[in-house]
Amino acid sequence: MHTQWYESIDDIGAARIEPLQGSPVDFSYGLLRAMERTLWGDVRVRYIAVEEGQTLLGFFPIYFGTNIEFMAAMPGPIARGYGALVEHLGLSQAYRVAVAGSLMSDRGFVPLLPECDRDAVLARIIAGVDEIAAEQKLHLAFIKDVHQDFPGIDRFRAADFVECYSLPTVRVDTNFASEKDYIASLTTNGRSHARRTLKKVAQEFSIRIVSDYADYIPRVFPLFRATYLKAQFKLEEPPPQFFTECARTSPPGSELMLCERDGHIAGAYLIFWHGGQQLNKRIGIDYSEAESPLIYNALNYHCLLRAVERGVPLSYLGQTTYTPKIRMGGRLENQFLFIKGYRFSVRLSLPLQKLWMLRFRAEGIERTVKQGA
Repeated sequence: MHTQWYESIDDIGAARIEPLQGSPVDFSYGLLRAMERTLWGDVRVRYIAVEEGQTLLGFFPIYFGTNIEFMAAMPGPIARGYGALVEHLGLSQAYRVAVAGSLMSDRGFVPLLPECDRDAVLARIIAGVDEIAAEQKLHLAFIKDVHQDFPGIDRFRAADFVECYSLPTVRVDTNFASEKDYIASLTTNGRSHARRTLKKVAQEFSIRIVSDYADYIPRVFPLFRATYLKAQFKLEEPPPQFFTECARTSPPGSELMLCERDGHIAGAYLIFWHGGQQLNKRIGIDYSEAESPLIYNALNYHCLLRAVERGVPLSYLGQTTYTPKIRMGGRLENQFLFIKGYRFSVRLSLPLQKLWMLRFRAEGIERTVKQGA
């Protein structure tokens, strides 16, 4: 067993990645390649791979630089204060950060060969994070969004990281034979909401699927951005070129769902699928439309019905806007950040950060949502 560093996902290759198991969309060749080819600012990526001879046992992307969003879940005053500091004093004041994992992840499973020595592979990946940190003189590093069900999560817990709750992801089981069966699986309130939404959107809008969608990105990216700016938690915002690259690379499969009225695009949703999972990742809404809540809900329902049509048994709906997604059959699942500070001032703040992020426990959020419903 040995460690190998790669500068590009193309140097690893789709054929070597395909046998690995974990998160078949989040860590797919195509999604990582699109991200690599459209990185912004000073952000760079390297891939740490653990190999046995020519066999790939596991790998992990590690992104690093000063232009990585790491304040999304922090208290507002801290996030605004950090932003103001960098804006007024320059990038010399910006933290140099590494994020190990997929920047578009909704289900953080490290891609591993099923029969490998999991703990040994993960130990080498963890050592790789420290290696990058020393080489790049980083302030801190994150192992991002490790899913509660990842079998190797205890190996991260045993390492020298501070474990914090991250934003939970939303899972919806879509292993149904038909639209009727999916709707029947919802609560009484959910069934009524789904039927009303689908009926009304059919009366006022049309839903269209575009498989070759690269030429549509200039039209829908402003909608993606409008939704991003409204979001409570502003996670990474890839540039338009990222979505164009996604249209041209596979796996995963991808398509753009459009909600239109009289030729006007009122909403758009980008869907990825591969290996029995679907990721409904980026939604955009024209908020000048009076029916923008209807558009949002209808696109989510139709994306789930696409998974049912396609025979994909498991869908993920992202890490925000939990109330409507729970109504649609969503179940919140915990994800965790593993954080290491490489400067004393950063290490000093991590216990407070851990305490703050307890509010993102899936159980607490779900209980709050249901109490308010």
